Amino acid sequence: MTQTTVLAAAQTAATSSDLVVAAGSTAAVGIFATGNVPPEVIIDLCIDSPGSDNLVAKLTAQNPVVVINAPGTYRAYRRDISAHAVNVGVYSET
Repeated sequence: MTQTTVLAAAQTAATSSDLVVAAGSTAAVGIFATGNVPPEVIIDLCIDSPGSDNLVAKLTAQNPVVVINAPGTYRAYRRDISAHAVNVGVYSET
């Protein structure tokens, strides 16, 4: 399996690069950090849709990894987390 950083670890609000999951494929998507991730830090994992993106999962310290088995284009959204003084990023493994 190949691991790729789709959102570099930081504290600023940002959107990941697209993660495309093909039909019949799976991908693990998870968070990584430079320290302990506080429970208040939440990364939204969404799937692209004809309208606005739809929420698929919330990545947190308690739920750091999800497995995607539905085809589509996914993105992770990080809010400004500078109040928590930890850099958090998102990776995928396909």
